[in-house]
Amino acid sequence: MTSAKTGNYRKIALASVTGAIGLLYIGIFAGVDVSPTPAGFGTDIPAMTPKEIAATKKKPVYRRGPEVVALNQYFKSIGYSFGSMTEVPRVYIKRVPKGLGELASVEERKELFLRIMLPLAMRVNEEIGARRERLMAIQAKGISGTPVSAADQQWVDQLMKRYRVTDGGITALLERIDIIPPSLILAQSAEESGWGTSRFVRTGNALFGQWAWGDDEGIVPKDREEGKTHVIKSFGSLMDSVRAYARNINSHPAYQTLRERRSVLRAEGHLINGWDLAETLTKYSERGEEYVDSLHTIMRANGLNELDGLTFAAGEIPPPPKVLASLED
Repeated sequence: MTSAKTGNYRKIALASVTGAIGLLYIGIFAGVDVSPTPAGFGTDIPAMTPKEIAATKKKPVYRRGPEVVALNQYFKSIGYSFGSMTEVPRVYIKRVPKGLGELASVEERKELFLRIMLPLAMRVNEEIGARRERLMAIQAKGISGTPVSAADQQWVDQLMKRYRVTDGGITALLERIDIIPPSLILAQSAEESGWGTSRFVRTGNALFGQWAWGDDEGIVPKDREEGKTHVIKSFGSLMDSVRAYARNINSHPAYQTLRERRSVLRAEGHLINGWDLAETLTKYSERGEEYVDSLHTIMRANGLNELDGLTFAAGEIPPPPKVLASLED
């Protein structure tokens, strides 16, 4: 290569370098990025926010409590679900399983609670039905002139006192000793206990928030006003809580309208249903009509109206997990 050509190449190279440096400075002062961008690192990719970065981190593995797992598996093993159920197994669970409130799935928590409650509600109604039958048999004896035994009369007198009946005899008792639809029992227990997660139901099987007096009888509410002495009555089992609730509904003067509505439904041959009876419970809560609306919402959203009129399945089934099993038949 001649010296002339070499000189030309050097001039061209120097001019190129000088031009590139000039463009770089122009870009810097003008705020323009003229540096090359490697493939795959386009400037159109937005920066991630701290919240988005945290979301990309590996989340902890969600685990169910062992009692929840055991009860779910048991229900599955006996084919007990809320799908197209026509009969209900005789499964009496003593208390809510530990870990129910920690379930991430609200739907799973609600269905597990409802499956626990339905057989309990039906069993209490079965007991009420047996009392009604005995009462009607005693009443029939009196009408026919057949002497009533001393034991039967004593039993009737005890019921009169327990259900606050002062006159009207067996006829008045029959208006009070009657079933409470499962849909209503389940809706109220869900509303009052936070679907089985409240402190009262976890520590004292108190599903319905019934009051009692004397600290040794129940659980002291955290927000109890100074000078008040009431407690939330505790129970040995969920079944006992449902029994006490049924007795309260069937005896307290505040629920006379419910008993009258139920009596009309029975007399007219209609199904005694929770939806209609819930309309009368404006005195159960200070919320009044709003409380009734809440019960109706729970019934509608969870298909509880379809549970009224169901019967127990025949035949024996394996017992539930021992730690949760009720000692009752």
